[in-house]
Amino acid sequence: FSMRLAIVKVFPEPVTPTSVCALSPASMPSVNDFIACAHGKCECRVITMNKPTVSEESLATLKECEAWVVFYPVYVDGVPGHILSCLRALEERREELGSKHIYAVPNCGFHDGRQCEPSIEVIGHWSKRAGHVFGGGVGIGGGGALTALLRMKPGDKPKSKIDKRLSFLLENILEQKIFEKIYANVSL
Repeated sequence: FSMRLAIVKVFPEPVTPTSVCALSPASMPSVNDFIACAHGKCECRVITMNKPTVSEESLATLKECEAWVVFYPVYVDGVPGHILSCLRALEERREELGSKHIYAVPNCGFHDGRQCEPSIEVIGHWSKRAGHVFGGGVGIGGGGALTALLRMKPGDKPKSKIDKRLSFLLENILEQKIFEKIYANVSL
């Protein structure tokens, strides 16, 4: 493959070992759908950031990849707090990491994906500050309905808009294009 993508899954760590985190990987089907869409077109390397630190293994993966696609839940219009610590740590090592294309894929609890706009702007501003190229963002709305999409095939009506936006995202990443923020919702 000519392109290596770092798929960065941002999930908070459960409060206790037995607690169930409402924002688990299962609540973000867009991650799996995007990886399926990218199959055969590029190499995807998946890392999970669920703590306020970045592991050396994750740093090595990020360094090797030309683009990073950050999937995360929206918390009160912003990114999860622990990822801010990770972004600061990555910014401090920007010379070591080199310039990358950064793409944001937040999902929110509201139906309208436009509610993700402020969080996409946070990632965009950080990208520029850290010396990266912000390629754009796809805000996904749907909240709890997103978990029901896990059982659906690509293109099925309730998630067809989301699938189209993820395909658009992949095309732009592969061509290293920059696009404005776009949004998708669960089709009702």
